[in-house]
Amino acid sequence: MIKSIGLIFLMYFFVQEPTLKKQKLTDYISMEVSTELRKMTEQELSAKFLGARIPDIAMTDEQSAVEFTITASPTFWQDGDVALLKEFYDSSIPNLFQEIDFSQKELVTINEKEYAAYQFDGKPDAEGNRSAEERYTYLLYTIHKNGLVVISFSCPPYLKSKWEPIAQKMFETTKFR
Repeated sequence: MIKSIGLIFLMYFFVQEPTLKKQKLTDYISMEVSTELRKMTEQELSAKFLGARIPDIAMTDEQSAVEFTITASPTFWQDGDVALLKEFYDSSIPNLFQEIDFSQKELVTINEKEYAAYQFDGKPDAEGNRSAEERYTYLLYTIHKNGLVVISFSCPPYLKSKWEPIAQKMFETTKFR
């Protein structure tokens, strides 16, 4: 009897999902984030975003396999242009990835804000590098105060079954100020 209770407790402990904790990530956005994610170090930021714009927030897991970022930049898009923005990214995302397989490519509303949402598996096209690692990627694009905001999550395929539902729960809690 005691062994059965111990086994049930042990199974619960290993199956338990990571918890989400509400965080103010930037001056303009807050959301619930997995407690398994941590902010990237300066060294990690420099290595991952060499020559690119550093995100406003960048997080990873302990193995540095998961990547979660939020980036805002000034744009010519207006608040009501999310449908046009989606059309633009419908054609540009396939140029950035190889062997892309979309599971979501639509306009969504989260907490009364409209987004162009994309979920897919694909290999980043690193300037013709055919050995790029395949990734599960979830992207949200929106306009906020005349700025383009990109919320991005990615992980390798072997972590997709764990992280896909967590990323979806995190993204559902996105709130702008």
